[in-house]
Amino acid sequence: MTGTDPAPLSDGPDSPLDPAQRSLAEALRLSFGILRLVMLALLAAYAFSGLFSVGSNEAALRLRFGRYVGPPGEQVLERGTYLAAPFPIEQVITIDTRPQSLVLDREFWYDAAGRERGRTQAEIRRSRSGPLDPTRDGSLLTGDVNIVHARWTVTYRVADPVAYLTNVGDPELARSLVRCVIAQGIVHTVARQPADEVLKAAVNREAAAGLARDRLTSMQTGLTIDQLALDEVSAPGSVLDSLEAVTSAETDRTQRIVTAEQDRARILGETAGSASARLLAEIDTYEQAVETGRTDDAEAIARAIDEALDALRIDGVAIGGDVARRIDAAKTHRARVVEEVRGDRETFERLLPEYEQHPRLVLNRLWEATRERIFTGDVETFYTAPGRLELQLNRDPEVQKERQQEQLRGQREAAGGRGRGSR
Repeated sequence: MTGTDPAPLSDGPDSPLDPAQRSLAEALRLSFGILRLVMLALLAAYAFSGLFSVGSNEAALRLRFGRYVGPPGEQVLERGTYLAAPFPIEQVITIDTRPQSLVLDREFWYDAAGRERGRTQAEIRRSRSGPLDPTRDGSLLTGDVNIVHARWTVTYRVADPVAYLTNVGDPELARSLVRCVIAQGIVHTVARQPADEVLKAAVNREAAAGLARDRLTSMQTGLTIDQLALDEVSAPGSVLDSLEAVTSAETDRTQRIVTAEQDRARILGETAGSASARLLAEIDTYEQAVETGRTDDAEAIARAIDEALDALRIDGVAIGGDVARRIDAAKTHRARVVEEVRGDRETFERLLPEYEQHPRLVLNRLWEATRERIFTGDVETFYTAPGRLELQLNRDPEVQKERQQEQLRGQREAAGGRGRGSR
């Protein structure tokens, strides 16, 4: 070593670089420790980044390197919390399984957006009365070759998440598929029914939904149709007035039928009470037996009806109303006539022996009794000679005087009787 060479650094404890080296080494050890902790934390976060939860209206699928995790039938994860391997090892796809609504308001309806925007109801009605434009107006052809317009609402949902994710996977594509298949089902179903049924909303909606459901199943879309609703139906505007006239006539006919049935029930109730239906059925049966020539049956039914009317009861139900009143009045009249005839017979039997012995005496006595009945009471009798007669009538003052005397005599006798009774 020459005198120009620098002196070598000392590694001893008294060297001036020892504190700096120690500080650097300590800092490096601390940094590496923190780095290890951070790396461990990142590794833990990455490991637990696959933690996920599935809601009540959701379904989840795990894909490991693009393949579904789990055996068939157990690949769909329902409500709960799960842990998957972190991305890109595994991927979790969540699918909304809530029912979705889709409105078909243009496929089979007027071009409302083009012709009816900003118009009044009267203007809309007039605009619909013209010819249809097939390029703008939607319609349906019925089984009797008529045209109707309709608006529909369909409710669908994801029923098979695996098939849905495999073959569809996009909500907008799912809406387009449902729109196409349900429109096809509606067209096929309406084409099998007459226009009257369609206009009365009697469309076989389940058949249309079933056709769409089968088509979605055959395409393995994982979608299903829950409900199909007919929101509105209308005939073409050119025939609306005629259709309303027919509808009004049918409504009036129905109302008249209801009124007639009410009047019938009221009249039958007033006629025979609660037994009117049973009595009317017996009468109808009797008339059928007469028309078909079943004489024995007709006589038996007639006797049964007579017995029921006589007893005012049929099948345990009392006969009331005007029938009961008339029968009661007839029975009363019959009883009175019988009593009168019986009295006449007794009188005849009593007078017959006397008449056979003294006929003139009996006749005179009967005439006397008859005259007495005629002339007894406050009756003034006048006898006139044959020929032209002019009458100027006035009360006989003698007769009037006798009446007044009789009244006074009766009053005095009544007063005397009350006086004796009080004493």
